[in-house]
Amino acid sequence: MNRRTSSRAATRSRVAPALAALLGAALVTTTVLPAASATTAPAPRAQAGGSDIALKAGAYGTRLTGGQVPAGSGMTAFSVIGCSTVPGVSHHNEVAEANLPSAGTVSGVTTRVWATKSGGAMHSYARSTTAEVVLADSPLGSVSIRAVTSLSHAWHDASGFHSKTTSSVGKIVFTPPVGDPQVLDIPTPGQPVEIPGLARISVGESHDRSNSTGATAWGVALRVKVIPSETELYVSRSKAQALSGVKHGRFGGYSAGTEAEILGGVLVSGRNPVSLMPCQGTNGKTLGKDDADVNLGGGLHAEAVSSKEWAKRYADHSKAWEQGSIAGLDLGDGALVIDAVVGKATVVRKAGGGLVRSTAGTRIGSITANGEPQELPLDQTLEIPGVAKLDPKVVSKIPGGLKVIALQITLLDGSGAVIDLGVAKTSIRH
Repeated sequence: MNRRTSSRAATRSRVAPALAALLGAALVTTTVLPAASATTAPAPRAQAGGSDIALKAGAYGTRLTGGQVPAGSGMTAFSVIGCSTVPGVSHHNEVAEANLPSAGTVSGVTTRVWATKSGGAMHSYARSTTAEVVLADSPLGSVSIRAVTSLSHAWHDASGFHSKTTSSVGKIVFTPPVGDPQVLDIPTPGQPVEIPGLARISVGESHDRSNSTGATAWGVALRVKVIPSETELYVSRSKAQALSGVKHGRFGGYSAGTEAEILGGVLVSGRNPVSLMPCQGTNGKTLGKDDADVNLGGGLHAEAVSSKEWAKRYADHSKAWEQGSIAGLDLGDGALVIDAVVGKATVVRKAGGGLVRSTAGTRIGSITANGEPQELPLDQTLEIPGVAKLDPKVVSKIPGGLKVIALQITLLDGSGAVIDLGVAKTSIRH
């Protein structure tokens, strides 16, 4: 992309503390989703086989939502297989220790996702193991949850598609302010364990589904309500899928209204809200998610945050797009105001293999710094000296497609923090 840098007059110093606060909030961020308890669905007869099968998997250790937690708290030790038609793929991730905002700490998180072929059957696995979660000390005591595991398995064999999820919890220990530690019962479905004023620990949930076109297994081992902060903590989540209908190429990508990287990507603050493109596309339907208002922490608020996606196969070509947008963003009570940000990435793959990439639909409405309108052409950079750099329409080619960031905000305080607005990534691969 042709990029010219234009330096603007410095914004008042009140922008810098807000950006620094945003960085501080992100640095103590960690994330989770739901899962656990297993049932096995009957295996309907498959209508497709062999190379038609795509395998997907994902796992993480913990995630926090609600209450006093900033939106987009990142998942610990996240691992993923986006969509593979070739067995033998394996990914893993480990986190020795991480802080859980408004909750406590987690340690010894290990995740693994892998795809295999055995005796003609195609298998997808996802496993998450969390050694220990310690809820923050309070005058009421502390809680330690140990050895939490979730395993999801989806596969296709001669008789059809199948799925299964299992989970286990080693021990829950409550240490009161005075007296010896107490080993508590492991929760069962419908029977949570509650420590008054401190936490309510419940079995998560799991879903095992299969039909003639695919199988999905996913689960979260435990769900913890942290009572003082009113946050929800999900522990050990896994998901595995085996899907048919991908003979003529795989759709891929995602979209999000906001996304942030801190310290060169060592910690990622989650995508809000994220839509993930299915391997088979959306069959011409527009799918997506909306958040009316997202508080990213550090005085940064985004309004009407949205992600949308669409994909369809035709006789002579396939087409897909992803779109991430926000209606407005306010940093530092008006110090920096950005309106109508949209990032859109469209890809067309022709029958002969030709690829067309487009950023049409990407736009930025307006930018105001301390009440002063700022001009920002889509081929230039706006710099607030010593505070932040604003890069519009950041585009990069990827195999089979492209990624578009409508507006990228980079802190100039040496932290390396990057905040992306209007994120869209689309691909169609053989």
